[in-house]
Amino acid sequence: MTNQQNSNLSIMRKLYNLFTSMKFAVIILIILGATSLFSMLINEYPTFFSKQSFLHTLFQQHSPYSSWWYSILLWFLIISVLLCVIQNTKPALRSITNIRFLTTDNIKNIHNAKQIKKVQSNTSETIKNLLKKQLYHVAESESNNEQLIAARKFRWSSLGHLLTHISLLVIVLGSLIYTKTDRQEFRYIIAEEYKDTEYFENFPQYFNWHFKVSEIEHPTMVVDSFRVKYYSDNKGPSISDFRSYVRLFDHDGKLLAKHEITVNSPLIYKHVSIHQSDYKPIVNEFFINIPNRSQIVKRMQSNQEFERNETNWITGLTLRANKGKPVIFTGMLISVIGLILSFMFWPRYIWVAIDKKNITIGGRSTKNKIVFQKELDNIIKRISDE
Repeated sequence: MTNQQNSNLSIMRKLYNLFTSMKFAVIILIILGATSLFSMLINEYPTFFSKQSFLHTLFQQHSPYSSWWYSILLWFLIISVLLCVIQNTKPALRSITNIRFLTTDNIKNIHNAKQIKKVQSNTSETIKNLLKKQLYHVAESESNNEQLIAARKFRWSSLGHLLTHISLLVIVLGSLIYTKTDRQEFRYIIAEEYKDTEYFENFPQYFNWHFKVSEIEHPTMVVDSFRVKYYSDNKGPSISDFRSYVRLFDHDGKLLAKHEITVNSPLIYKHVSIHQSDYKPIVNEFFINIPNRSQIVKRMQSNQEFERNETNWITGLTLRANKGKPVIFTGMLISVIGLILSFMFWPRYIWVAIDKKNITIGGRSTKNKIVFQKELDNIIKRISDE
């Protein structure tokens, strides 16, 4: 192998060690947090950060979470976590599947090991059954005229840290998908109950919403009716609720969904959700570009609210589409499972060696050693009492 090849392998090894180190992942997370905070400050205080500046344009501060630099940081984090998952998968599976037997001499090296006299009733089957009742997975072997028992409890909990890494990988992937597929639209739509009026003649495009779900799927939504509800006690704000009764059709006219949209109950279809977000008086002046349009609409709205008019309104709906949310929620679920395995369960190991005269018992636990010691003492006591 040439010096050049050795040098390339050395560089690759250094890069691999860098990406698989916890320090690198922590640094990326810190940079992501710092840049996110900086971008937020830019949006909160636009007077101090000119939108016409070169840096603002270069770093795409109009949409920082879908910018090139944010995507690069996410990809660095994805690669780092993915390599860590690959590196830790084999040891984690090995710790679950491998069974290790210890002889008397080996068990005596464990700090909590105890040796008791063997009596006729203390057979390997008796001890195995006792351990099984304590939810231990038991295996048996023989060596140098000794019967060896290896018992493991919650051995699969060692997957907790691996699932936590996987959950972070899924969440970051979901975040990357989120930044690339996030879409938001807003539309005012006139209800179908006004289809026989002058509004449909003048503004037919406002009676339905033809939106994109995918490249081949473009459903159409119509609003059957829209109602504004008022408080009955005349206390506080006059309007208590507003809701749209809608139907969703495919391009062949087949009904896909029917829903009553409220502020807290959007229409959800695949990765698209449509939310109730606004309302306006349904007046021609609202659509005509005249100098005093806003004043007319505001006066009409005040009059209709004063008259407690539930109709003669136009609904304002917001469409939000994002394919990354299900991936992020899946990552969160995996994270919860991983944390439960890591903190509520922990691997426990007990080894027993039985010779002609003595029974030697010892054990080990990775966490909560006081609780495990009590459990081990109880098992030893029960074996002694047999």
